[in-house]
Amino acid sequence: MKSHTMQKIHWAKTIWSIDIPPSRSFVAWRIMHDKIPTDEKLKERGCKFPSICTLCLYQEETTFHLFFVCPYAMRIWNWLANTLNFNLHFNNIEEIWHICDRRWNPQCKIVIKAAIINVLSTIWFSRNTAGFKDKTIHRKSAISLISSNVALFGNNSKASSNSSMSNFAIIKKFRVNIHPPRAPQIKEVI
Repeated sequence: MKSHTMQKIHWAKTIWSIDIPPSRSFVAWRIMHDKIPTDEKLKERGCKFPSICTLCLYQEETTFHLFFVCPYAMRIWNWLANTLNFNLHFNNIEEIWHICDRRWNPQCKIVIKAAIINVLSTIWFSRNTAGFKDKTIHRKSAISLISSNVALFGNNSKASSNSSMSNFAIIKKFRVNIHPPRAPQIKEVI
């Protein structure tokens, strides 16, 4: 019998979290598995049509263009970079998860994961709204949607924070209440 070795995907556990709704994580999962139905992917399956990014109306729609190169997406990533107070530059899709590899406290890590997943989900939502409903979601509205979702997910998380000022600053920028570490419970034993 031949044994199959599964490729270890370092970002898989990052995408799925009890604190983030599966519907949001699923969009990120599809992007990472190159299964999001962009024009590029539909053409690979035999569909023939002219392709253009519905967000910038400038270039052919590929997965990497839509989520990272399109001026609409780049403005959203720049907003996130300013919020996190460091530069973001992606040469490939997998690099987005390296943001989570830094030494964040548990609550801050959830907030950052939620931000990344909501950026991806919101870009996809904006693309579909532009393509299917012929409505443009302004970048500021998209950022507001991302911020409110991150605040919701971060505030509902049970993860705790520690005394890192840089982590506190990020958590507060997303309007998330700080969850202090739980004090150990003392039980009297007779």
